[in-house]
Amino acid sequence: MLRETRKTAIGLGLAAAMATSCVYAADDQPLPTPKVNEITQKVWANPDLTEPTKGIRTLQDYIVQEKELWDFLFQNHPIFATYGKDGRVIGTPVISTRGSEYLGEGNAQKYSAHQDGNRPMASQYRLGQRSILDFPNKFVGPEKCGECHAIQYEQWKRSRHAKTVRFPGEHPEVDNDLKKKLYGSEASILPDGITADVIYATIGTPRTKYGYIDGWLVRGSYHVRDGLLKDGTGKVVAGGNQFSRGWAEWLTPEKAKEIQKLIPDFPTELSQFGPSASHQWGMTSYGSTYEGKLLFQAASSYCEVCHAFKFDFKDKKEFFAALGNPKELQKHTISRGIACEECHGEGGHLVGNTNNMSTNCDRCHQRLNFIEDEVDRPDAKGKLEKAFNAKTKSSCPSCGTEGAQLFMSKHYEKGMRCVTCHDPHEVTSNDWTSGVTRPAIRKNCRDCHTTQAQMVANADTHSKVDCIACHMPFTMSCENFTAIQRPDMAGFDAVRRSHLFKIMVDPDKKMMNPGPGQSRASNSKGWRISRDEEGHGYVDLMWSCARTSIADFTVVEGKGCHSPFQSELDQGLIYQDQKEIYGEVMKWQNPIKEGHQKNVEALTRNNKLLEVTKLTPEQRTEAMLLIDKAGEIIKQVQDDGSWGVHAFNYTKQRVETAQAYLTKAQSIIDQGGYKAVKATK
Repeated sequence: MLRETRKTAIGLGLAAAMATSCVYAADDQPLPTPKVNEITQKVWANPDLTEPTKGIRTLQDYIVQEKELWDFLFQNHPIFATYGKDGRVIGTPVISTRGSEYLGEGNAQKYSAHQDGNRPMASQYRLGQRSILDFPNKFVGPEKCGECHAIQYEQWKRSRHAKTVRFPGEHPEVDNDLKKKLYGSEASILPDGITADVIYATIGTPRTKYGYIDGWLVRGSYHVRDGLLKDGTGKVVAGGNQFSRGWAEWLTPEKAKEIQKLIPDFPTELSQFGPSASHQWGMTSYGSTYEGKLLFQAASSYCEVCHAFKFDFKDKKEFFAALGNPKELQKHTISRGIACEECHGEGGHLVGNTNNMSTNCDRCHQRLNFIEDEVDRPDAKGKLEKAFNAKTKSSCPSCGTEGAQLFMSKHYEKGMRCVTCHDPHEVTSNDWTSGVTRPAIRKNCRDCHTTQAQMVANADTHSKVDCIACHMPFTMSCENFTAIQRPDMAGFDAVRRSHLFKIMVDPDKKMMNPGPGQSRASNSKGWRISRDEEGHGYVDLMWSCARTSIADFTVVEGKGCHSPFQSELDQGLIYQDQKEIYGEVMKWQNPIKEGHQKNVEALTRNNKLLEVTKLTPEQRTEAMLLIDKAGEIIKQVQDDGSWGVHAFNYTKQRVETAQAYLTKAQSIIDQGGYKAVKATK
């Protein structure tokens, strides 16, 4: 079966890619002795610790804590102990430790250069109070919390937070068969050569993707060709490791060819997808690159930060004895997923909650990039934190950047935080097995933006569309798929909702821009979210109106909105580019702005005439009532701020009504006589 699958892949155009595998690692040659990266080596060689003297673990303590695990993995993980020794690894291992994650990601080294003495600083992660490397921990598990907090427990239990880490046998969506082919693709949840009995858990849900953590608690960034990991047979191959629903279900070879008609360089064969490619349509290379870079990353370095799990091992001896034995690890798991204690602290209030719970979402949802060339922006006003932008994956905002984007918004400056809108317990309001997300919201846009809500309620076509459909489009990528990310075309790897809120009405300004001097090709470097003149992020018209996303329910259930690749609307409502959308918006906004401006001028004129015109009490009363009504409409249109976009016909009618009030008031005033007004000093 594996040979047949490979022949099919070659038929799809992978022969050239496979032929170059020796560039990365020669067959039948043992791997060199593995080493951690230079960042980690420096910390390990000369650590600045606080735990030995203060009993409190800080950043470098966390990095040093991981050393013993790496020594163990280099000696015992089959990639090095078996396959590596026999020259059966296709790909070059790249070791990713806590040092490289905390002090390398997010341009942390550039941020550190701005600190006194170039002090090493992290710019991206906020760690949980406890790690899987803490022995013993005081976690009691969500079931214990649920004994007293039944409502919160029931809400949490059906959310995706509770399902993000699952053991084999907990996958009803595939009848617990992790090798079942999905959505008509060649791929299953687990990649070739990886079976349920050699993994600790799967990561992810049917909404977007699946990954796995192997029995040594190493991120599953590889597959096995012509053999099985459990038998030590075949060859370990970098990449081809992650099932991606978007590729399997929607971005089929047929859909890719359809897209290519509008985007000539869009790939249509697996061999054209670059580092993200694989040997199976639906299975991608994430973390690793196909037959190239083999990311070797312990779960303690990355996975446990957000896809959390905790053990009840009493000491490290028990822990190391269990590594490589998935059943033993599963047996000792006390908590998994984003459970109660990940936010409230181990044991919660039972042992004293030390967390400030105004928001703890930032731990996973505020991934940042320090952008050094933005330090001196005029709107930054010398504040170094203003140079933090949302982390990107290739040319799209990364998953987990909801909080980073919120930080870039005016809403943040006004005090809005994650828990202002979100219920942290019931994070998923719909079935967690669904392909789309409907978060449970405790406060929505209409609760604050009452004027806008009133206008939208009177819209012709958009009255049933929620605010988030346009103001919070799906823009974030959970992958790193350079080949398919087209930010100028608002697709095709968008699986999470933007948290910038502002829509930039402009024919040219883009939400995403590459670094200085870079072209707009998707493989350019330094991509970041653009800012307006006040330093706030925004989404452009293409993302707002014509994005392509199979995970965004507002698109999926909205006849594809105006996407050139999903829309079911009439041809005239399918937009090919941002300039076209801008032209349509101007058809709404220009007449409203012109009518509004005339009303503002008429209102000002009438108010001045009231001061100098002799009127009977009845005339004055009637004129003032008319002017007040017109003023209310003028304020409503101005406060709405969309200039007809929220509800064009209704807004136009309101502007015309105000105009009629002011014309009538003018007529009444004209019936009176003018009086001289003495100048006052």
